[in-house]
Amino acid sequence: MQNKTLENQRVLIVDDQRAFQLMFKGVLYSMGATNVAFAPTGEQALAKCSNIDYDILFVDYHLGIGKNGKQLLEDLREKKLLKPHSIFMLVTGENSVPVVVSAVELEPDDYLVKPFSQSVLRSRIIRIQKKKAQLAELFQALYDNHAEQVIELCQQEISEGGRYQQFCKRVLAENLIKLKRYSEAEQVLHGCLEQRRNGWALLLMARVCFEQQRFSESQALCDEALEENRLFAEAFDIKARSYLAEDDPEQAFGCIQAATDIAPYSMQRQYLYMDIAHALEDTNAKVLASKQLYEITRRSIRQDVVHLLNYIRSIIAAATLSEEPQQRNRYSQEVAIALQRARRDDNLIRDIDFDLFEILCQARLDSVSGQQFQAKKAYAAVAEHAETQQQVLPDTVLLLNQIGEFEQADRLASLIDPGLKADPVLQRLLSEQQRQNQSQQQHFAQLNKDGIRQYKEGQHMAALALFEQALELAPMNTGCALNVIQTSLQLLKSQSHGPTGTMLERCKKAFRIVDNMPLPEHHRKRYQELFNQFTQLKPEKRRK
Repeated sequence: MQNKTLENQRVLIVDDQRAFQLMFKGVLYSMGATNVAFAPTGEQALAKCSNIDYDILFVDYHLGIGKNGKQLLEDLREKKLLKPHSIFMLVTGENSVPVVVSAVELEPDDYLVKPFSQSVLRSRIIRIQKKKAQLAELFQALYDNHAEQVIELCQQEISEGGRYQQFCKRVLAENLIKLKRYSEAEQVLHGCLEQRRNGWALLLMARVCFEQQRFSESQALCDEALEENRLFAEAFDIKARSYLAEDDPEQAFGCIQAATDIAPYSMQRQYLYMDIAHALEDTNAKVLASKQLYEITRRSIRQDVVHLLNYIRSIIAAATLSEEPQQRNRYSQEVAIALQRARRDDNLIRDIDFDLFEILCQARLDSVSGQQFQAKKAYAAVAEHAETQQQVLPDTVLLLNQIGEFEQADRLASLIDPGLKADPVLQRLLSEQQRQNQSQQQHFAQLNKDGIRQYKEGQHMAALALFEQALELAPMNTGCALNVIQTSLQLLKSQSHGPTGTMLERCKKAFRIVDNMPLPEHHRKRYQELFNQFTQLKPEKRRK
């Protein structure tokens, strides 16, 4: 009977090596398989699974270009293409810790490292088939996401003292935690830990303690789990969350670094890494986490251009904060490389105006390097179009805040789609810029307000000095530039100032800030009036 293990089973081999496909097909045929299909890429495997329900999938972790085996597993689960009875086995010659642990964390039905014997393969398959058959109702409830039914079926298997009661206790505890029924989960886990202090029970209990804000207990349970197995990345995750909740980001950072060293290919882990980097104000770490999120999602079901955009935005934000020219140059080069690489990925960028995104990024880098006129000129060229493109509207806001157009930035920020704004990385980039600009904006607003008061009181030289100080804080602010023009013109008319040439230069410089800019209606009318006044000055006053 042994040679009939795979009789009547629909099998899919996903591997990009033709030689392995043929060799493995021979092994499977000797085990009774007669219906064996092949797919060299994750994308082709996904297409096949959309049309056929396979009973067993043997998937290589590395599949060359495109999705890897782990990403394929995520996609199949997300799209409900992996049926409750199906068996998914990751097969690879890779045995490095980050790859193995990251793959196992996703919990395929099994993980085989090449080379393996036919007897090992057969015994693994038979074991999983028996478990799936015995717990068919439970696997169906898990597939349907019916947590209450999962709990009921687990309790039934446990009460009957079934063969798989340990597995059911784990699933039961996980679903009780999912439903925030922490006291019940704790009761189940206490019973498990009294029998044996195994790793999964320790980690689930640590999660329960964390959720109940019993941080010291949670950390102690994680330490105990790590004594058993130093590769429990989740234990470091829970410790990191616990330390962060206790406002100890240094300890948290050490834990999350350990977790990412073990298993870096987790979105949830990278978001936590970013949270901790933010608490530490570590810009390099935030850029690394953002890059990793992009890399993780680039070929997965969670592929979204926003991860690419946020990675590039994070680099520019880091350049903005850097005080060292060499470091800013390195960040600028990283932006250029990322943009060039993205250009080759048509599937990722096809739904956005990537040319526009590039222009806005370059304008932001120009602003960082002190080329404010160049930055504003770039914005002026695309402003009308930029305001209608939701995906890059945040970049327009970020640029406007950088060059000091605070009022315009606030107006456009209110137009960003709430769904887009809800992205945690983008939300933080926008709020961090707002926080960093807050004192600068307040100082600018006060200087501008004081200048207006002085102007109204007829103190035009004092007003001009205040407006020019305000422009130093927001060098391309249109409203303030108009104030400078208006005050300069008043002084030119009255001749109650120094040399005419100096005043003309001040006026012309302010005009360059406003010229060719898209302006709100009230600014546009004011600009036209001031320009007319300037052209009506006596020729000798308009000469340099």
